[in-house]
Amino acid sequence: MFETRETLAGEIRGLVASLRGLGGGRYACVLERKGVLFEDEDAEVPAPWALRRFLEQHAAAVFAIPGTLRTEVPIDDAFAEWEEDAFFLAFVNGRVAVVVACPDPGALEAQAGRLLKALVDRLIRYNPAWRADERGRGLFLSRPRLDTVVIGHTSD
Repeated sequence: MFETRETLAGEIRGLVASLRGLGGGRYACVLERKGVLFEDEDAEVPAPWALRRFLEQHAAAVFAIPGTLRTEVPIDDAFAEWEEDAFFLAFVNGRVAVVVACPDPGALEAQAGRLLKALVDRLIRYNPAWRADERGRGLFLSRPRLDTVVIGHTSD
């Protein structure tokens, strides 16, 4: 329960790699509004930095997705410019997101329960500020809110 920050970081990296592997994905990361914190990529796929840069440039739009889905407001497709991958997204309290670029994000969502639970546990221990939601509510008083979203691209 009292792991060092370095130990938690190693466990987070391992869980992100496991999620990527489970989904057969080419890239997975933990994204904060400021940028990518942890990442794992398929070594055989060229230019993973391009996807990282895209996610960092579109972080504000990515973090707007869960809130917009709860309303009747039309959503801007944060991934409209990226056609190479489909995405599985998991948002922890609206503070941090796990992003996996994979061929079948729906299947990953269905299979990722235990891995996500473990990853959320490590993330909120790694940075206790993530225990609170984006408005600063919920610190130590409730379970973390986990919103999952599947972004798929249809072919014409």
